[in-house]
Amino acid sequence: MAVGAPGRYPALALWAVIVTIGVAWGGSQLLSKVAMSTDHDAAGVALVATLLAVVILAVAALVRRRRLPLSRKAIVFYIACGIFGTALPSTLNYTIIRHLPVGIVSILIAGVPMMTLLFGWAMRRENLSAGRVAGIGLGAAAVVLIALPDAALPMAGQAVWVVLGLCIALCYAIENMIIDIIPPEGADALTLMTGMSIAALALLLPVVWARDGWIDMMAMGAPEQAILGVAVIHLGCYTGFVWLIGVAGPVFAAQIGYVVTVAGVFWGMAVLGERHSQIVWLALVMMLVGMALVQPRRESDG
Repeated sequence: MAVGAPGRYPALALWAVIVTIGVAWGGSQLLSKVAMSTDHDAAGVALVATLLAVVILAVAALVRRRRLPLSRKAIVFYIACGIFGTALPSTLNYTIIRHLPVGIVSILIAGVPMMTLLFGWAMRRENLSAGRVAGIGLGAAAVVLIALPDAALPMAGQAVWVVLGLCIALCYAIENMIIDIIPPEGADALTLMTGMSIAALALLLPVVWARDGWIDMMAMGAPEQAILGVAVIHLGCYTGFVWLIGVAGPVFAAQIGYVVTVAGVFWGMAVLGERHSQIVWLALVMMLVGMALVQPRRESDG
């Protein structure tokens, strides 16, 4: 895969990439909250954001004169990643962001590395070393701790939205493994993103048509501007994320979820005035320690 090669970049540089992407991605949840402040359809918002990404990527591909691989393997890859990386998780994210605080939605993303490690171990592509298991275990414990109704959820009866949030994490974990296992040969991150975004657009179109969930972007109010902002941030972060998987492996790349969690909590506090209990802060410390215990995989790790 031309996205990168393990060991090519120092660990400190990889952590810097994770922090940068995570902080930006965590901030995008604020814009998602604004985008869903009206009665916009969740799938419709996902469609507009994906369409903008396709336009930007198509222009970039033309400028760089990169051809999109269209082998059977490549098409399967695009469709699979379009489902689990954009169409399904984006629609779920826009759905639950209406009902839960930004910080809580961000926290649920921390389920990604735990699920990714389990998939990687089951497929014998990742090793379950003591440090990795301890790190992922701390992250899992933090999610459980912070998801307790009395600790974080603002109202009773919101468990269903937490479950849907974990489904988002499951989607991204599946996508992590797809990107690591069956990427088209000779394609860089932007090329892969182009194919994945086109596939997601094709998947979302019939859903939005069936739901009559079209978004009128001509108003260009705060919600519509937020949709555009989310699309740009998501595209940049997602491209960096795909590149990082090729460089350091899916489990390490999934640690972005921890940074997104912390950043999302702080963005929600700084901009929306969200406040959390001491138990939530304890959970965040546990996540940070867990992230520190999970290191980039070595070549010997598979």
